[in-house]
Amino acid sequence: MDNELRLPASRRGLLRLGVGASAAVLGAGLASNAAAETSAADALRADLEAQLKDRLDEYLASTGTQISPSVVIERCGTRLEYNTAQRHITASIVKVEIMLMLFEHYGTVAAIPADHRALLDRMIRESHNASTTTLYNFLGGVNALVAAHARYGLQNTTPDAQGRWGVGWSSAPDQMIITRLALYEGLLDDEQLALSRQLMGTIVPSQAWGVSAAAADDETVWLKNGWDVESQLGGLWVVNSMGVIGGDGPDPVDLVVLSSGAVNDTEGIPVVEEVARIAREVVDQA
Repeated sequence: MDNELRLPASRRGLLRLGVGASAAVLGAGLASNAAAETSAADALRADLEAQLKDRLDEYLASTGTQISPSVVIERCGTRLEYNTAQRHITASIVKVEIMLMLFEHYGTVAAIPADHRALLDRMIRESHNASTTTLYNFLGGVNALVAAHARYGLQNTTPDAQGRWGVGWSSAPDQMIITRLALYEGLLDDEQLALSRQLMGTIVPSQAWGVSAAAADDETVWLKNGWDVESQLGGLWVVNSMGVIGGDGPDPVDLVVLSSGAVNDTEGIPVVEEVARIAREVVDQA
């Protein structure tokens, strides 16, 4: 007769599983907690995005203008969007993409000839159009720009039919991609990144408006703006601004505001700046 103590089958199964069963139970618990945290984060993001829409709709209605902005803002992993289906003419913000193309062409900062380095400085810091045209043509013009759109993963950006650099169309999400490529590690090496941040951090004072309005006094700002009157808009203006606030700290804010419909830049710039402030106030609740 077998005198061995026999455990119930269910008990024996658990003992055979041993640590594995415990790990499985623990893993299931952690997965459940992670799912709950994700759900809570999604709910918060949805609530903040609804708040952003309400506040921007109310503010824009109060301006008495035709200005229609699109916004993408991200802080601490919380990304909020407003009217991102609309596309806008890029104007001078495309100069950031041309800068990326120049960095890729030469491979290193040291390899950029002095004359092209000077043109790059003027293109970004002063938004100098003739410098931009020289670099654009050198890099291959519209065909090179279209290839860059694809290489950088832009989904909703198209060139001007006549190949001009400043009048293509893009979306706020696509320009967020360009902003991050220019100002964070990844595409650029350390020296290229440092130069990009230096240029976008020392914009001439008369052009340092835009997303900078959402920054605290002690926060660094790296930005590029674009503004112009557009025949494609019946003589109305585009006023665009994109950049990173506090990028040298632990909690940066990535922000893109594109807009169409201002009667001039004097009308458009204050609206873009207030939109940036509202977006920052909302995302800071995350």
